[in-house]
Amino acid sequence: MNNEITNPVNLILIIIGLFLGLSLGIFLLFNNSAKNKANIYLGVLVLLSLTYFGPGFLFRFGLLEQYPHIIGTSKLVPLSMGPLTYLYVRACTQKGFKMRPVLCLHFLPLALEVLFLQLPFFLQNGTEKYDYFIELIKVGETRESQIGFLLRSAHFIIYYALSVHLVIKYKKHIVNFTSAVDNAFHSWILVFISIHALPPFSVIIGFTSSNFGKYTLMIILLCFLLFSFAVFIAIMVKPELFHSFPHQMPLPNSAEEKTQKYESSNLLEDKKEIFLEKLVNYVEKEQPYLSPELTLTDLAEQIQIPSHYLSQVINEKLNCNFLDFINGYRIEAAKKMLLNDKSRQFTILSIAYDAGFNSKSTFYSAFKKQTGTTPSGFRKSLQTPRTMTG
Repeated sequence: MNNEITNPVNLILIIIGLFLGLSLGIFLLFNNSAKNKANIYLGVLVLLSLTYFGPGFLFRFGLLEQYPHIIGTSKLVPLSMGPLTYLYVRACTQKGFKMRPVLCLHFLPLALEVLFLQLPFFLQNGTEKYDYFIELIKVGETRESQIGFLLRSAHFIIYYALSVHLVIKYKKHIVNFTSAVDNAFHSWILVFISIHALPPFSVIIGFTSSNFGKYTLMIILLCFLLFSFAVFIAIMVKPELFHSFPHQMPLPNSAEEKTQKYESSNLLEDKKEIFLEKLVNYVEKEQPYLSPELTLTDLAEQIQIPSHYLSQVINEKLNCNFLDFINGYRIEAAKKMLLNDKSRQFTILSIAYDAGFNSKSTFYSAFKKQTGTTPSGFRKSLQTPRTMTG
């Protein structure tokens, strides 16, 4: 840490970080957004992060001697961040997620560290803690404490990997169960956890450097500010991110997951063919894909096929997921409109909506994936021969 705390640039970042963090943490915990349990974990994460900056802020303004017991609270942060991040991701992506006693085991490394390594320090009086802090500023971290910092960083990286794995599962889940995928939700989680992972990665990468720890505080501050600004922008631009996520996954080992996982394996081959024929006939005749909010459950109810069987038939017999299956029909409908002379007066966006898409970006992405060109490019290619012959 050395002179990092007295660095004027770091001081400015600390002041901004404390203001943003306090306002953001309080908003997430006590606003109506707290009805979404995931926001509670997010609010705790933000407020807990502030303890890393608190001692430096108080020291710079000559207040640390009056509140010395805040020193050392930052030692609770590293082993808390990983589990809280993972629990936040679970609360966002899993239906009916609750904090159960068994999940407290994620905080066991933190409890063991406090009990066997940090407890003597926490029991010291205020003067001893203050003297320790002053010595830390003068001398810096010892090699032993740096190794401890490295191990805590590795601990977070493990939870980062678990969180990314969960987000990938969530993304696979939604493309199998809905025809209107909003990438903002899982993209937001990836941005959030990746920003939090930057300091641990920088610690691991810089451990062998002679300047190890020199810029650690600044990196942490910058990442915290980046994250805080990202949250504020998200609250203003897309507040739905702080409500319940759409189409959440069933909890592991829940009755719903077991139904989806095991009952589908009992489906016989001839039954699959019957269901497939029934599915295709219904979709081509009734055109349910024109509804932008169509889900696998909706379609299953309409054709009276259990949703887990329907998902299996689409995956195994058509070699695609539910999203691609429905979008295929929507794109064919859009192509027919683009071919129709009467539709030339309509914009690409209006055609996208008429075909069942809920946004222009989704339409363009799906159209190019299937045809290799954009809708506007497809329309121009149809107009070119007419121009030449005219």
